Amino acid sequence: MQVPRTPADVLVTLSRRYREHYGDRLAGIYAVPEFPFSDEGPEGEDDDVRAIEVVVILQGPYDHFEETDPVADIAMEVTEEYDWWTEIFARHAARDSDLAEEVECKGIVV
Repeated sequence: MQVPRTPADVLVTLSRRYREHYGDRLAGIYAVPEFPFSDEGPEGEDDDVRAIEVVVILQGPYDHFEETDPVADIAMEVTEEYDWWTEIFARHAARDSDLAEEVECKGIVV
């Protein structure tokens, strides 16, 4: 019998994996509402579409292109591990960026 997975289960696992990977460079992990930086949802999408969106905030040294693959790979591994139907959209930002500031206001600390 397979145990149902909840968004909270996924967020806990994501948090642990990002902490293991980034250690002291990790400044925070935030769950954010779907499409939080837009006044509209995705065009042409059904109302049933659900996703977990997280933003990983990193302290320097920070290179956007260097961090894209690890952040996305960890999210993909967790999705596959949980065999979960809901998508995980993972973003990342430098600690001193505008995105980090906005996420700190709109997001929930994971």
